Amino acid sequence: MNKELLELKLEIDSLIIGERVKGGIFRPCQDTIPSSTIEGALKHHFGVEIPAVGFFEENTYEFDEFTYSVRDKFLNISKMPIITTYLRPKNDKIKAKVYIPLYKGDNLKDELKDTEFQLGALKSKGFGKSKIVEVKKIESGIKQGILKVKVFEEEAKDFGIELISSVYGYLFKPDSFSIGGTYKRALFPGSLVKAPEVLLKEVTYYDE
Repeated sequence: MNKELLELKLEIDSLIIGERVKGGIFRPCQDTIPSSTIEGALKHHFGVEIPAVGFFEENTYEFDEFTYSVRDKFLNISKMPIITTYLRPKNDKIKAKVYIPLYKGDNLKDELKDTEFQLGALKSKGFGKSKIVEVKKIESGIKQGILKVKVFEEEAKDFGIELISSVYGYLFKPDSFSIGGTYKRALFPGSLVKAPEVLLKEVTYYDE
């Protein structure tokens, strides 16, 4: 059994997809592309609300640190500096893959090809410049294995994901006006699932 998906290949200069933390001056960066992040970018730049999820290709990035200050516009002063980790290319560009269920995104493939947009946080500091360099239809076999992406639980069926043993977390889902939103439960990496092989960290044949 196969699942039809639209595969987007991205090239990225550098980027920050921050973990949400309360307080503190150090903010970690994720090394995957959650549904919340890529869906928000597609909605903002292309005006479409569509299930999507992705990840970075191994050995195309490395972690570094960036220090910045949040400015209080009313008092016109900078607050305590914050250190965030970010991803930078190991060589020329960070390479990533994003997947969209084909029946949801088939009519978008021509519109998305060769387009540029920004992804993640601190865009005003130059982070997140991304280009879609290839768009193609693929078929990925459904296998049992360990999930390697963060995907909204309510969208799992769109990707052909069947849950066996979960690792849950929460991702922020903006409302239709992008003013507010709520946290929605999501399947996190480490979940044991049956899913398209492209979304798996490893294939297994037993329950863990």
